[in-house]
Formats: sequence, C-alpha cells, structure tokens
Amino acid sequence: MTEDSKIHLADLFSKWGRRLPGLSEEKTEEFQTAVKAGNLSKAISVVKKSDELLRNTELNIAITGESGAGKSSFINAIRSLNDDDPGAAETGVKEMTKKPTRYPHPKHPNVILWDLPGIGTPNYPAKTYSKDVNFDRYDFFIIISAGRFTEADAHLAKEINNMGKKLFFVHSKVDVDLDNEQRKRDFNEEKTLQVMRNDCMEQLRKAGIISPQVFLVSRWHFDKYDSPQLQETLAKELDTHKRHVLICALLRTSEVILKEKQRALQEQIWKQALKSCAIAAVPLPFLSVYCDVSILVDNMTEYCTSFGLDDDSLASLTKQVRKSVFELKSVIKSPLAKAISRDEALKRLREATGERMMTAKYFLSVIPLIGTGIAAERSYNVTYKILHTFLDEVTEDSQRVLRKALEGAEDN
Repeated sequence: MTEDSKIHLADLFSKWGRRLPGLSEEKTEEFQTAVKAGNLSKAISVVKKSDELLRNTELNIAITGESGAGKSSFINAIRSLNDDDPGAAETGVKEMTKKPTRYPHPKHPNVILWDLPGIGTPNYPAKTYSKDVNFDRYDFFIIISAGRFTEADAHLAKEINNMGKKLFFVHSKVDVDLDNEQRKRDFNEEKTLQVMRNDCMEQLRKAGIISPQVFLVSRWHFDKYDSPQLQETLAKELDTHKRHVLICALLRTSEVILKEKQRALQEQIWKQALKSCAIAAVPLPFLSVYCDVSILVDNMTEYCTSFGLDDDSLASLTKQVRKSVFELKSVIKSPLAKAISRDEALKRLREATGERMMTAKYFLSVIPLIGTGIAAERSYNVTYKILHTFLDEVTEDSQRVLRKALEGAEDN
C-alpha cells in the first residue's frame, strides 16, 4: 500500500478508540498498529484469531434441582423443542436423568445445556453431588424447583456460590400454580406472581442464600412470565465471547432480546468488512466481487437463523402461539434464511456499489499499490453498509413476528 492508502485505511478504525468490538485492548492495539503500518496481513491475522476463538467458544449451562422439578422440559423449551422432538431431553414423571447429559442447541451447538441428575437421589446424594456431576465444567447454574425450594437446593446453591459461579433459581410450572389460585374470588395474576416470587426469595434467604435471583417460568407458556427476563439476565452476566454465543442462541421472547441480538451481531460486522477489504487488495480481477458475495451470503444467512427467520424456527414458534406459519410470514419483508442466495447478495452488492463503481473497482483492483488500496477501502465500506442494512431489516422483521405471535395472548 502507498502511504496515502495506509492513512485512509487506518481512518476506518480510528472511531472505535482504544478497543475494537470483539477484541481486547491488547489485541486492538496490535491490530491498529498493523493497520497504520499498512501491514494488512498482520491485521487480518489478529481478526482471524478472534473469529476462531469466537467459533470455538463453548458455553456450558447446568440445569439442576430435585427429581421431577421439570429440568428436562426447561431444557427443551429454551431450545425451542417439543418434548417428543428428535434430540429433546427425555421427560417423565420419574427421574429420567441417570448421569449428566449434554444437549447442544440445535442451531447454535456451542451452547450446551446439561441435564444433571436430581440432587438427593440414591446415586447422587447431596453431600457429594458437586463432585459427582463435575461442577467445574459449567459456566453457570440454574436450579429448578416445581414447588418450594428445599434444604437440598440451598445446600447446592451454597456450594455453587463458594466456587464463585453464577447461579439462578427458576420456579417452574407456574401455570399450574396460577390455575389453582384462580379459584379465589380476589384473584389478580400480577399480584399472585409477585407473592410467589417473594415467597421463593424468602425461603432461600432463610436458608442462608444472599440476594437470590428467582424467575417464574412455564414450560407451556415459555414466552410469558419471567422467561424473557431470565434470558436477558443470563446474557448480562457473561464476558464478551460467551455472551455473544448465548445471545445468538436466545429465544425471541422479548424486544429487549432482539435488540441485544442486533447489537451483538453489529459488533462483528467490521470483521466481515475487513475480509472484503483484504481480498480487494489482491490484484486479481473479479476475485473481490466473488468473495464479497460469499461473505454476504454467509452473514445474511446467520442473521436470519439467529433471529429465527427460517422455516424450522417459525414452525416451532407456531407450536407456542395460536398463529399459523402463514400469519407469521405475512409480516416478514426480508428474505428468509433459505432464500439468501448468491443472486440476492449480488443484487444488493450492485445496488450498494452502483454499476459504474463496480466497473471502476474492477479496473482499480489490477492497479498495484494506489488502485488496490482504494479498492480495498471501497470494499470495506460497501460490505459494512450492506450487512448493517440487512441486519436492521432482519431485526425489524423479527420484531414484527414477535408482535404478531403475541397478538391476543393477553386474552388467552
């Protein structure tokens, strides 16, 4: 690169300041130094290592509690599966889990939920439970109870706290409790839910648990009650890479979660644009356009999948709400995941670049130094713009789908 093109390229990243999204301060400094020196291959190397770390980051979530509390059903619900779907955790009225069992998320396999045997069962006594199920393996824990939290739950919570791990309490089958309470003349759902939360927290405080976080959920109404708040809280408690992995896998149960998904994916766009930039710096005709299309297809498909804008996810959503797939699709304006083709990506690339600039880019790409530097910067800006625009479209579509899915829910 020429000195002038080095400066322009460095300006692309100067707005981020001391830390680029998805990179540590140390790696940001290493990246910025490489860009200012015109060492694009070194800058790309830093980004590739970051991407590899992101792809290989696993999040292990332990679901535990007493036998029959609804652990397996919770795991299926948070993975958008019915209890009888292929790959679903086995459920039943008796203890079904004989040993810690891993259940990867069907679309985000780096998110792994572990169904742990019930604490206090003959094979897993409370005293040795943490050792028997290998507590060190898990990033955080969710203790589930269908009724009152017990002494065994409190014992388990203390061990988790002593290890410095994050812990959350879930009171399951809240719909059953509400059905029972509805027989009272002065029934008020919101007040009843608050009484239930307060009662759970009081039980735990008496057992010695400081500031317990309790969430009320229903396996059959997983979009209601405290499920959205639980997922939002889980995401806030994690570091950069694991947080990103979890957010992409979260259910679309609230607009807060949808905005978090958008924000997490936005932070990665500059890396994808940089790949386009690096390819455009290679003086080979048509290579840049071909690779730009591939980058766009891969990322646009990922966005649709993360936001549940694919046929499987929409079909799964219809099982939870009283809406048909046709009704949900009627509010979607952007292409679904399976419709993201190379033709669609090329169309957007031409619209963003313009035919004249596409031709100019072709000729610039074969001019050493100055030409390749300009083409590289142009490729970065166009890819960055297209992905941001498409992500905005997908976010808006997912918000419309959520609103359509929840239409009339308060009356049901």
